[in-house]
Amino acid sequence: NQHLLERFIATLDLEPTLIKSHPNYPTLCDYGIIAA
Repeated sequence: NQHLLERFIATLDLEPTLIKSHPNYPTLCDYGIIAA
């Protein structure tokens, strides 16, 4: 998921520092992960 988010950031020409420092960024990275 983190790789996909980085592709979105690059494709949309967003500021990665602002996005990665957002408190919900780790939640987005973990979205959809199934706990084993």
